[in-house]
Parts: sequence; C-alpha cells; structure tokens
Amino acid sequence: MLFGGVRYNLYLCIMFTRIISYMNKMSKYNNYASVMELTNKERRDLAQFCLDYCIYVLGQPKKKGIPTFSIVKTDKEYYGQYDSEIEKIYVYYNQCKTIGHFISTFIHEYTHHTQNLNKYEKVLSKVGYDEHPQEIEANDMAKLYKQSCLELFRKSL
Repeated sequence: MLFGGVRYNLYLCIMFTRIISYMNKMSKYNNYASVMELTNKERRDLAQFCLDYCIYVLGQPKKKGIPTFSIVKTDKEYYGQYDSEIEKIYVYYNQCKTIGHFISTFIHEYTHHTQNLNKYEKVLSKVGYDEHPQEIEANDMAKLYKQSCLELFRKSL
C-alpha cells in the first residue's frame, strides 16, 4: 500500500478539498474583491458582520437603538448615508465597488450613528463636507478599523 492506504489517501483528499475551499473564500473576500460579485445574501451577511463589529468595537450609544441597514443599488454619487431620524445605515454597494470600500463605508456611517448630529447641517454649511469634523472623524474610524473588520470577517467564514 502506497502512502498508508485508502484511509490516508481519503484524508489527503479531504484536506486538499478544505484547503482549496479556504483559498477560494479568502480570494473572494479580499480587500479588493468586487462587492458586485457577491450575492445579495453574502452582502447582507457582510453588512450584519460589520454592524456586530461596530457595536463591539465602537460601542452602542445609550440613547439610541441598534441601527438597521439597507444594502442597495443607487444612482446617487456617494457610497452610503446615515439617516438619524430612523437610525438607518444605507450602503450603496454599486458605488463602493470593492469589499474593502463596502466595509469602510459601513464603519463610516455607523460612526455617524454614534455622533450627536444636532448641529451637523449648521457646521456643514460653514465648513463643507471635507472639513466637517464629524466627517473627518467618520473617515478616520473607517481607516482605522477597516482591515481589522475584514480580517475578522474572513476568519469567521
């Protein structure tokens, strides 16, 4: 019997299949992979993971509920938005293009959920979007936590 017989060969076959499956998942869910190629369920699962991650890492505001989210296509020219009146995060996946950008957008919008947005519009009219302190904070949080969120998501597969 070559290399330990049938059991050993079966073991090698199973291990090889698992390795190939793992490699496929890792390549499917890398930072630059297309979010457009994911199914609706896969995008929803990724968004739910992002929400759970954000609650754990960024915290949940005491006076607010857990936000809902919607992952949709749009003609708008931006990646996402947070509606503070209904506590809902929107991620426009066709604008995000990559999984990394999708995750960054989700974290960015969740950061707005943690902020006091009462004077957001007033400050926006004075300094604009790029210089808005709450936008700067949301961008910083997205940069800081995107990779960690992606790595934990990949480990969860």
